[in-house]
Parts: sequence; structure tokens; C-alpha cells
Amino acid sequence: MLQKQKHCIFQKQVNKAFISFLSAISAILFVVQLESTLALIFLLIALVLSSYSFSKGERAAPLFFLLPFSLYLCSTSFIDDRNASSLKPGPTSLTFYVKEAPYINGSQLTTTIKTTDGETLLLMGYAKEEVELYRPDMSVGNICQAKGDLTQPTAARNRYGFDYRQFLYYQHIHMLFRVTQLATISCKSIDSQSFVTKVQKYRHNATQRLQEQLPPSLSGIVLALTFGERRYLAPDVIEAYSKLGVIHLLAISGLHVGILTGSIFYLLIRIGIPREVVFISLLAFLPVFIILTGASPPVIRAAIMTMIYFFLVLLRVPIHPFYGFSAIFLLYLLVQPYALFQLGFQLSFLVSFTLLLMQKPIMDRYHSYGKRLFCVTTIAQLVGLPLIAYHFFQWSPLSLLINLVYIPFISLFLLPYSFFLVFISELPIIPIDPLVMASETLMVWIHKWVVELGNNVYMWVIGRPTIVQMMVLYGFLVAIALLWEKQSYWTWVAIGLFCVALTVPAQLPKFNGNAVITMLDVGQGDSFLIETPNRKEVYLIDTGGVMTFATEDWEQRKKTFDTGKDIVVPYLKAKGIKSLTGLILTHGDFDHIGGAKGILENVHVEYVYYPEGELEKEIEVELFEQVDDEKMVLVKAGDMISNQFYVLHPSSDRIWSGNDQSIVLYGSFHKQSILFTGDLEEEGENHLLKGFPNLKVDILKAGHHGSRTSTQESLLDQLKPNIALVSAGVNNRFGHPHPEVLERLHTRDIHVYQTNIHGSVELSIRSDGISIHKSVPQAANEKTAPK
Repeated sequence: MLQKQKHCIFQKQVNKAFISFLSAISAILFVVQLESTLALIFLLIALVLSSYSFSKGERAAPLFFLLPFSLYLCSTSFIDDRNASSLKPGPTSLTFYVKEAPYINGSQLTTTIKTTDGETLLLMGYAKEEVELYRPDMSVGNICQAKGDLTQPTAARNRYGFDYRQFLYYQHIHMLFRVTQLATISCKSIDSQSFVTKVQKYRHNATQRLQEQLPPSLSGIVLALTFGERRYLAPDVIEAYSKLGVIHLLAISGLHVGILTGSIFYLLIRIGIPREVVFISLLAFLPVFIILTGASPPVIRAAIMTMIYFFLVLLRVPIHPFYGFSAIFLLYLLVQPYALFQLGFQLSFLVSFTLLLMQKPIMDRYHSYGKRLFCVTTIAQLVGLPLIAYHFFQWSPLSLLINLVYIPFISLFLLPYSFFLVFISELPIIPIDPLVMASETLMVWIHKWVVELGNNVYMWVIGRPTIVQMMVLYGFLVAIALLWEKQSYWTWVAIGLFCVALTVPAQLPKFNGNAVITMLDVGQGDSFLIETPNRKEVYLIDTGGVMTFATEDWEQRKKTFDTGKDIVVPYLKAKGIKSLTGLILTHGDFDHIGGAKGILENVHVEYVYYPEGELEKEIEVELFEQVDDEKMVLVKAGDMISNQFYVLHPSSDRIWSGNDQSIVLYGSFHKQSILFTGDLEEEGENHLLKGFPNLKVDILKAGHHGSRTSTQESLLDQLKPNIALVSAGVNNRFGHPHPEVLERLHTRDIHVYQTNIHGSVELSIRSDGISIHKSVPQAANEKTAPK
């Protein structure tokens, strides 16, 4: 009876905490104005729960709704109002303090700096000689002077794309300080430095020492597990960990804190140190550990939870871990409200919250370690799955099995071994080489296996759920938890409905009768996605591409940017598209086919269409070698691609080359016609008009990125388009689109949409008209086409 009464009291406390969580989160969302729909949903749920509790006799329930909402509304407003920059873009000279250890990637050095006025910036320096990168005077805490350019971070230019400006905004960074010559930076050390700075300097020196003493195949994983530095792992290894769903094991969290503190506690007790002294020592050590590991949300949560536990043990005060968890969650958001938008924070607290509430049912039902591990891993995977789908758009069902195998390997072997290597590296009298020979061979084999598995594992492309769909998914998870606790057979029904709900983002467009044409922003290049009505077929016209030039070995970046892999593929997966009916490559310029390799490696493509003619460039030859012969289709004027597009160019009456070899496609959806012209120039346009004298279109893709040699007046006068699409890079060196071309379009009252202004542009073609979505809101002072 007493146990039941305690459980009832605990449930009431959980309900009050849940009301406080929702009220605080909704207040933060309202202030930041990122997701007003989600803020309203959370606020309504909190209001309903508090009203229900009040009706059941909990007279204080409304306070748990009103006080957190008011407090976090005021505190977040205070922080957000002051999150602004006093600096202006342009050339400048700055005096600053080095805030974190510089990171070297090829010829580029990046670090966080703080000006003498207290503003945080991201410094990006570039070296002409390798020796410029390794400067002992440019370490944490030192004061430096440099001349450079202040620029604003780039905002997301494609729907679902990574918003670098917003990411830095949440870190109170508003400007990039670009220094073109690292050698011009002058630095000197400061005699008096704070304790935190000294710990950060030790962290920097320790990471450098481990990189020097350990082979690259081992140093990356050791630095990730001990100092939270994943940047030193090979990019393909990080990508494989992410695909396999074990990337969280590389983020220092409760597992790492538990093993480390447990090991230290056991060793100190064994050598005879009193328990009280051990607890006090660990209380003093954990704040230092937070700084050493980069102070990420999972580390802070786990370390403070452990500190609260030690403190209460010293005071002999029994308390449920849930109360400590709740206090940390609310206090953390009170000081750092932007943490709410970090995936690490979201997963860390959400999974911990769930496991704390499910702890008793798990312990009561299962008594073996293996069953408990399976249950905890399954719960963690299910709870995090909607968030994984929202941020990464895909998930591997194999990740559950891999976690069951890899978690024991990390926790029982690799993590303790990594801490042991860090400790040994501090003792110069003990040679470290004999200790790493066997482990290096093992890690090379393991990571080779991980990368191979990551490249071939089945990925369920879920797509990005909407906010409403996310709420439905978590509603099903709550139902699953409640039914599972009661050991109801309806649990399996709820799991089945949860799985069905996960398919909605990818399947819903198949019930949409609109045709969707998206002009992606791939910089100075072309890439257009066409989804036919009900998404019966999906075509991609060109892939964009960024030209890279041969450099010395030391200048090579760890990961090169690829428009196909880094822009187009994530966009496809965010829309739930896992297969292309056709990849249409208009011609052989790198800015049109440079991203094809990344797409062919990550997305299933049924056919690749290419213009007939000679292969003039090396990249064309490489493309043909990559694509199977039965998938490669050469097209010319008069051909059709499925039943969707007519090929109007290149004609077979002569040999075309260069830009005028471009495939020209004509298509029509819901009586709205569109013409894709590739990089067709004046000669090709004249030939096209001569061959099709009655051609008219509603939507025109302007040729050659708006170059002056394309989109001639004669073409516009005959086609009479209502909308023109121009794909060109921001501040590109070619000056595209040319002012003359824009003037030709404006004088004819043609609506112009440009990627260099609007980012990606999505046209949804309905039977009664066209709706247009632009990724970048247009500034008031920008010149626009007439409405």
C-alpha cells in the first residue's frame, strides 16, 4: 500500500515536471520564433495537463504552467535581445584573444576568437606555406592582432539545407573574420590566465601530443572518446558511424562519465582512500572534465547528474534521479536557451528522460544483463528515431543490432583503453609505441569493416516529417510505452501504427496531383528536380559541380565539398526520394555534371540521359565508365524521355560541341509548359527557333546561367514565357546573370527567379495555377521582376 502511494506521488511530480518542461520550451520557441506551430502545440498540451491536474485537486498545478512560461519568456528575451553584433562587414583590423585551440584542415586554420569588446567571432585563416599553420604563439588565451575581412555566415540556400548562419547564431557568433595570410597574424602570451583558460590550454597540448604519439588510425578515435574531438577522425569513418546509427558513441555522454568516475572511484577505494574523500575529489574533478571534453550538453548533463548524486550521498539525502534530471534540464535552458535547438541536447535529454521513467518496469521485467541491454537499446533507438528522421531523413534498421554489439565493445574495451593511453602519454618514461601496435591493427580492421558496412547497409529513406507528423509519432511512442508497461498485446498494434506513421513523409506526395519543379541552389551551376503528378516519376536535370584544382599534399582538405553528395542527395532524402527515374545531364561542363558521381553512389538511378556527340572532357569519360552501358541513354532532337519530355536539341543534322551541345527539353504539366535549355547559346537558340517556329512556353529556364550570349531577345519574343528561372552562384566571378539579360526579361514583364537571390525555388504546378516557394526571403532593397 505504501509503495503504491509513493508511486502515485511520484507520478504527480512527473506530471508537474512535464508541464514545466512544455511551458519553458514553448516560451523559448515563441521568443526565437523558429517554430511557432510547435510552440502553440506545447503550450496547449501544458495548459490541458495543468487544467486536468487542477480539476483533480492539484491546486498548485497552474503555477507549474504560468511560472516557467513567464520566467523563460523573460530570460530568453533578455538573452536573445543581446545576441547581436556591433561589427559591420568589410576590411578591418582586430585585436583579439584566442578562445579555443586552432583546428587545421588542409591550408585552412579555424578557431574561435573573442575581441577586446567581448564579441565572439570565427577566425578563418589561410596559409601559403605549411609552416604558417603550426604556430605555438597562437594558442588558447594568447592575445593577437590581424588584418582581415569581416563577412556574415551563409544562411541556408536550399530547403532542408544546413543553416550555417543560424548554427553560429546559437553560439552567439555573427561574423566570420577571414585572414588571407596567416603569417601576418602577430600573437603574444599573457602572464595571468584564468583557470578555465589553463585547462583549455592543457586540452590543446594533450590533443597535439596524442596526434604526434599515436598513428592516425588510432588517434582519431581516442581523441573522440576522451576529449570529444571528432574532427580528427577520417570523414568516411564519421559518415559510416552516422549511417549505422552509432555516431552517439563518439559523443561523450553518460556512458563515458559513468565508466570514468566508476573506475576512479574503484581505484581510489582500493588503495585505501576514505569514501568521503573520494566523493569530494570527484566533485572537484568533474567540472574540469566538462571543460576538457568541450562542454557539450550530454557531458554537462551526465557530469552534473553525477555531481548531484555524490553531493546527496555525502549529505545522506535520498532522492530520485528524475528530480536531479529535471533541475539540470530547466537550469541549463535558463542559461543556454539556444541549446534546445541542438540535436545532441535533444537526444541526450529525451532519451535520458524516457529511460528514467522506464527504469522500474525494465528492472522488474528483465533480470539478465543481455535482456536489459536489448531493452534499453531498443527504447533509445525508438525514442530518438523521429528526431533522426527530422535531422538526417534516413535510418538503418540494422543500427539496433550494431548498437548491441558495438556498445559493449566501446564501453568495456575501447573507452577504458583510450583513457589509459591518455594517462600513459603523460608519462614520458613509459614508451607508448609497444602499447599501440596491436590496437592500431585492430582499429584499422574495425574501421575498414565499419566503412564497408556503412557503404552497403540498407538505409530506410524516411524523409523529413512535418511538426504535426512529429507530434503523431511521439504520441504513438507514449502509447507504446504505456501499453508495454501494462504488458498489453495492443503494444504490437501501436508499434505497427508507429511504423506506418514513419512512412507518411515519403508516401504522402504520391497522393498529391501537383507537379513540382525545384531549381536547387548549387552555386554557379545547374540542378533541377522534377516530380511528376503523384510522384509517378522523378527526374533530375544536371547536378551542379564545384571545380577543384590540384594542390600539394598539405593543402588537401579532409573532406571536399561535392554539390551532388552535399546538396542534391540530402534534398532528395529530405523529400523521401530514394530513387530517380532518370538523371538527365545536359552536357559535359563540370558545373552541370560534377556532382553526378556523388548522386550515382548514394541514390538509385534507373537511367542516365546524355546528348549524342563526342566526349570532349575527362570528366565525361569518367562518367561513362561509372555508369553501366544498359543504363546510359544517348538522346538527340526528336527523342522522348518517357512520356514526360520531348528532346528538341541537339539536332542530328550537324555536329554540336561545347555549350550548344546541351540537351533542350520541353515538358508540360497541367497545361503549363516549360523549356529547359542547359547552357544553350545564341547559335543553338537560333537553330532551335528555326526548327520549332511555333514553340511557346510558360516557364523558361534561362540558358547558361543568364549569360549575355544566351536568352536572346528573339528567343523571348517567340517563346513569350511568363516565368524565367536563372541558376547562378552568389557573387560569382562571371557576373551572371548579366544585367542585359535581366533587362530583356524585365521589359517583357517576365517574373524572374534567381538562385543567387532567392536560393532554391520550388514551383508547385496545379490545375488552377502555380504556387512558388523561395528558400531565401527577398530583401526590401533588392531589384525584382514586376509582379
